[in-house]
Parts: sequence; C-alpha cells; structure tokens
Amino acid sequence: MMTRPDVAYRFVPSAVLLAALIAANGLSAAESDATVWVQGFNSAAISAAIARSQPGDTVKLPAGTFAITEAVAPKAGTKFIGAGQDKTVLRFAGDKPTVMVTVTGCKIGLELAGFTIDAAGDANVQATLNVYDSRKLNIHHLTVRNTDRKCGSPAIHFSGDAPTHQHGVTDSVISDCTFENIGLDSGWGCGVRLSWGSARNTVERCTVRNTGRGGILTDNESSDLIIRNNTVTGSGGDGLGIEVWGGCDRCVIEDNKIDHWLSIGGADWCAARRNVVSDKSGTVKFIGIEVIGSYCVVTDNLIDDGQMIGISVSNVNRKDYVYYANNTVQNCIQWAAQFQGETTGIQYNYLYKCRFNDTAVGRGKPIYPSDQGHGFRINGGMNHCVLEECEMRGNGRLGVQMFGPNTDFLSFIKCAIVDNKGAAVSGPGDYTAMEWTDCAVKGNGSDAIPPAKPFPTSAPKADVICNASAKVGVPATFVCKSDALADPKAVAFWDFGGGLPATGRRATHTFDRPGTYQVALIVWDAAGRGVRAARTVKVTR
Repeated sequence: MMTRPDVAYRFVPSAVLLAALIAANGLSAAESDATVWVQGFNSAAISAAIARSQPGDTVKLPAGTFAITEAVAPKAGTKFIGAGQDKTVLRFAGDKPTVMVTVTGCKIGLELAGFTIDAAGDANVQATLNVYDSRKLNIHHLTVRNTDRKCGSPAIHFSGDAPTHQHGVTDSVISDCTFENIGLDSGWGCGVRLSWGSARNTVERCTVRNTGRGGILTDNESSDLIIRNNTVTGSGGDGLGIEVWGGCDRCVIEDNKIDHWLSIGGADWCAARRNVVSDKSGTVKFIGIEVIGSYCVVTDNLIDDGQMIGISVSNVNRKDYVYYANNTVQNCIQWAAQFQGETTGIQYNYLYKCRFNDTAVGRGKPIYPSDQGHGFRINGGMNHCVLEECEMRGNGRLGVQMFGPNTDFLSFIKCAIVDNKGAAVSGPGDYTAMEWTDCAVKGNGSDAIPPAKPFPTSAPKADVICNASAKVGVPATFVCKSDALADPKAVAFWDFGGGLPATGRRATHTFDRPGTYQVALIVWDAAGRGVRAARTVKVTR
C-alpha cells in the first residue's frame, strides 16, 4: 500500500509497526488520521503544512501566536483549524503589503475555524480574509480584528468580478464569528461584505463591534442570502448595520440585533423579520429600516431610538406589493416613517398593526429641524395603499402628514391616531378617494381628519385555505380563496412568517424551523383595492 509522506494512518494494528512507519516517513506522532500539524509559529510554517496537505486533510494550528508576514492560502477540500478563537492567533508581523489569508478557485469546499486573524493595526495589511471564485466554504468560530483605521477592506470579503458578477463566492456559510475594530476611519470598514455575484450564502450568529461603516454589507446581484441572528454595535460612518443593495434579490434578514440602518436597497422579493434596530447611547444615524424594492415583507421588527427616520421608503426603484405588519417604531428624532414615491411611486403597500409613536421634537440634530416630530409621513406618490389597525400615538407634532402630488386611494381601517401634540392628520391636497373606517382619533392638537371620499369599487374578500399544521422540511400548500383573482390583473401576495414571500392563487412553502407561524395573504384586485387574510400554522419536526 502506498503511503503519503506527511500523514500517519491507523491501518497498522501494531504500535511498534506504527512507530516505524512514522519514523520512516519523517512524521511526528501527532500527524495521524490525515491531520497535518503546523510545525512552527510563522507564516512559512503554515504554508509548509498547507503544501503537504491534500483534499480531505485537516491542517491543525496549535495554540499560540503565529507571526504572519506573507499570505496564507489554505487548499480546497481541506480543513484549516486552530485550537480556538482565544488560543490560536495569526498576527501580522510583516513589513510589506499583503493579504493575511486568501482563498481563490476553491470549488470543492473548505473549512476555516478556531483561530483569530489580528491585523495589528498595520497599514500593510491589505485584507484579512479575501475569498474569490469559490464555493462551499464553511467559516465558523473565527475572530478578525484590528485592521488599520483607514483600511476599507472588510474583515471577511467574498467577491466576484466587477461589473460582470462572474466568479463570485457561493453556497457558503459564515457563522459564529466575531469582527471588531475594522477600518474605524474608513467609509467601508465592516464585518462581512458579499459582493459582485456572491450568491446563496448564509451569515448567522456573528458579532460585529466597532467598524467604520457597519456590519454585514451585500451588493451587486449577491442574491438568495440568509442573514440571521447577528449582532452589530459601534457602526461608524453611515451606520449600515445590514445592507442588501443593488440586485441582491430574495434575501432573508431575520432575528438580528443592530444599532442602525437595515437597508433593502434596490432588491426585490426580500423579507426582514423580527429584527431589533436600536441604539440608546445617544448616537443617531439616518434610518432604521429602509425598503427600496417590490414584493417584500417587513414584519415584527422593533426600531427604538438612534434613528432620524424609523422606516424609509424612497428612491427611484419600484416599491410595489410590500407587506408591513406588527412593526413598532418609536423614539426617532425626525419622523417615525416617511413613504416617498419619487419617480416610480409607491403602490399596493399594506400596513397591518404597525405603530409609529413618540417621535421627538427638539432632540438631537435632525436633517430637517423645522419639520420634525411627525408619526407617519407621506411625501407624494403613494397610491392604492392600506393602513389597518395602525397606531400613531404621542408624536411631537402630526400623527399623519400627507402632502405632495399623487397621494391618493388610501384606506385607513381601525387605526388609532391619539395624543399627538399637533394635528391628527395634515393634508393631502387633491385626492379622488380615501376611507376612514372605525378609526379612533382623539387627544390630538386637532382631531380633524380629511373628508372621506368613496372608492369606485368595494374592497375584495379573501380567505386562506391550508392545513393547521406542517412539518419541517416538508412542502406545505396554501390556497387563496378570492373572487378577485378571476381578473388576471389581480395579485395574491403571501407572507409565510419565515423565508421568502410568494405570489399566486396557490403557493407552496417549506418551513425550515419548528414554531407557530402566522401565514398572511394580501389580495390586490384589478382596481387596486387590498384586503388581508391570515391563518396560524403550527410547524413541528
């Protein structure tokens, strides 16, 4: 049998024969079971161990601090494992510009875990962990820290080619990692950046502390991402805790705790659920949650302090068919929400049980100090939208502010506009139809509301037909019952309480975790009128 010159195997039953085999191959007794131990505490020793490794091997780094003077490049198909984040440290000690750890052209997988990459604040570190043209990476339990204050490179950067989006990094996981003190004076310092076609990746349970820009940034058609259960604090610059930008469609952003600005910017079919966006330190950034896209779901989020504007909808992308539910926005210093249609408008948005409360006047430094303190603000171009059981309470000025051209066909159903220091509602100008159904309006500076004007058609009716239970990993079917769908212009839009939204009379969804989910259906008829229906589904293993 042929033997590898660098690895000891357990196929010899005799301890004497095993020792002889190890000696004959120049091995240490520790190198067995295809484990290649790094012998020495510098980058040359690491590179030598990597050179001896083959796919399927584990390159092991013992506890200690390694002096890194040149790039370390683990091989595809191997495991590159330290003794623990607090025990194995790769610390930069060079005098020439370099990348500390690099992965290129890995198509058969690679695991990186159990060590710290410390850039030592040195400007010669061009990047700490760069990955290009690769797939199936499993990066977990790493710490990356202390890049030069002006360094614009992320702690971990997945990237393909600009502008083609070719050779991105795909089908990979970054989990349970810590990133701290990354590019503190750079407008791009962040924990993770997934860019230029780096699709179908997951970032979960990571902690980002103190960066020049924010936490987890994605861009340029890096689609089909899961960003879940991460914590971001100390975001500098624009304070983008999580940014999904530029064609990053079909992204799920759930259960994160960030200080500022969750941005869905120019991306469709995304879902943002159960995120907390809050900073009580006195630091204020621009936005809490930004939604620039269509066919999106924004539910069960809390925005509580540290923002000028709580929820912002603007820009030139289309912003149609978006469902907001059970969001709480409070303690902003400009507006709790601004919906600004701009050139493409905002159509077919449904807001259910959202709260826009306690916007301050005279606190901090809002961009527009003479126009602050409003709860829900419409700045033109919003049509065929419904607010059901929403609340605007205790705001420093207006409860609802509507102005700008083309603000029309709005429904307020069972809303509470209460105890705002200014008027309950201001505006709009000319409009064709508006309804106020069973709304509570009291305790405001003025309780007057714009007169109702009838819609030309009645709102549609809808119901959800489904089983009350489902199994993890087993597709569940949901059927929309609504006469409105007889017209092909009508739309049935689904939120399953997890994962991506869907459209259609009949939809299928596979739940990936057990729990109790509220499945919501929004039907928009051909006339642009909306209605909501929901069912609760218990999902078990």
